[in-house]
Amino acid sequence: MTEDNKYELDDLVTATVDKKPVEFEQAFSDLMIDRIRTAVEDKKMQIAQQMYGYEPPEEFDTDENDDIGASDVEIEEPEEE
Repeated sequence: MTEDNKYELDDLVTATVDKKPVEFEQAFSDLMIDRIRTAVEDKKMQIAQQMYGYEPPEEFDTDENDDIGASDVEIEEPEEE
């Protein structure tokens, strides 16, 4: 089991093999709710893109080569009067 889902597909199979109908029903219900929720969210995004030209924001890509190190920063010394 994961934190997001109470059950995984393995739990569904285990409940079947162990002949536990209540646990099977709970696992099946949890798995179907998660899949339906994901499908609805995907459809919402698809409709938003069609209707409004909405594009979801791209995730910030952190590349180790783009990191700025201390040697990359120039420090200006204040002028003495």
